[in-house]
Amino acid sequence: MVNQTVKKTLKKTSKMTLSTSDFTEHLPQELCKKVLTYLGPKDLASFSQCCVRWREMANINPLWLHHCMVRHWLKFGLHTDILHEETLYPKASNVSGTSPTFSLQIPEGSKLSPICKWKHIYVCVCHLHTNWAQGRYTVSPIFRGHKEKVTAMDCDNHCIVSGSEDKALRVWDIHSTTCIHTINCHSDTVTAVKLKINMIVTGCADSSIRVLNSSSGKLCFSLQGHSGSVDHIQLSGDKIISAGTDKTVRIWSIKDRKLLCILRGHTDEIECLSNVGSYALTGSWDNTLMLWDVEKGRLLFQLSGHTEVISCCQFDSEKIVSGSADKDLRIWSMSSGKCTHILSGHDGEVYCLAYNKEVIASGCSDSAVIIWNLAGELLHKQRQHLGIVRCIHLNDDRLVTGGDQKKLVVWDYRSGQVLNCIHRHPTLLHLMKVSDLRLVTASPEKPGTITVLSYW
Repeated sequence: MVNQTVKKTLKKTSKMTLSTSDFTEHLPQELCKKVLTYLGPKDLASFSQCCVRWREMANINPLWLHHCMVRHWLKFGLHTDILHEETLYPKASNVSGTSPTFSLQIPEGSKLSPICKWKHIYVCVCHLHTNWAQGRYTVSPIFRGHKEKVTAMDCDNHCIVSGSEDKALRVWDIHSTTCIHTINCHSDTVTAVKLKINMIVTGCADSSIRVLNSSSGKLCFSLQGHSGSVDHIQLSGDKIISAGTDKTVRIWSIKDRKLLCILRGHTDEIECLSNVGSYALTGSWDNTLMLWDVEKGRLLFQLSGHTEVISCCQFDSEKIVSGSADKDLRIWSMSSGKCTHILSGHDGEVYCLAYNKEVIASGCSDSAVIIWNLAGELLHKQRQHLGIVRCIHLNDDRLVTGGDQKKLVVWDYRSGQVLNCIHRHPTLLHLMKVSDLRLVTASPEKPGTITVLSYW
């Protein structure tokens, strides 16, 4: 009620001529600031347009810090600095013919003070979200160099690391699109890659795990023990968690460069691996999931119910979500290991899934993307892809899916509506990495290529 009253008062006041008395002149500064805390960003923007005095009152960090905080945008000013993010590939073009670049400057000689940090961040992030929604991006020159298809990939804000059937590992500079290092220390296909700061950890079909320095491209050390291809790698603190075709999960110490324990239980090859804190979750061709305590090196739960291979999984402190070739997703309790919901709606094998605090999203061989609520109820089902939906990314702001024909779709997951489709014909797509600012894809075709789409 107070909020509505304040808004009505300010709207009436904003229509008055400035020759009339300014009510803020008759109120203590603390009370004026309190009044402004009841306004949303749009109302603050309208308030700021009335006069210089009101603009200066609304141009303070505490107001805009709050609006960034409730939208979970603090990361753009604390963990990264969007105000100093470099625009990538300015000479490139995008599908819509419009540029994603953005600049907000106070003209020289203006009486206005500089835009406060958190207001500037708020405006920039709004622009970034508009770029994603409207398909405003620039495309990098294609990263070429691998002789065979790309089989593994990881990236951060500065570089991409890719592995291939050509046995080579390549480190690329995202900004210059050049290959910094070509590393030829593998004797077979590179099957898994993880990048953490300046450390690269790879899994290989030759059953070895290798730890390399991304800055120098030098091999630090190798870990031997698996008896088959190491297809999955996760990093948990100072530990490497690995899994593959020998049906085992192995825990390694990076510091001590040795094997800590072997986790056995699966009776067939492991198809997916997920890690949160001191726990690891594996899905296998034996149709079961297993939840492991990494610190204690023991099995907590074996989850049985799916009737085909477990193709994807994700978990947190409360629940486990799994997808299978049996067409179903299942939600399991982390405390009891019991299946609480069966999600049926796909007409083919479930290839990928992701969830956040609001919804679960899944992609399938039937070309469908389904959005479910956390109680397992189907909210939206859409078929925008051509062929299998192989990749999925979900954060607080958007859903991004990728599939055959290298088609990518950006969704509003709350409404289930398509924001825009990105067609990168004719090549296929099987690997995708999505950050707040860019989207990286790799093709399984020969020779393998990598493309970066920058939304900033």
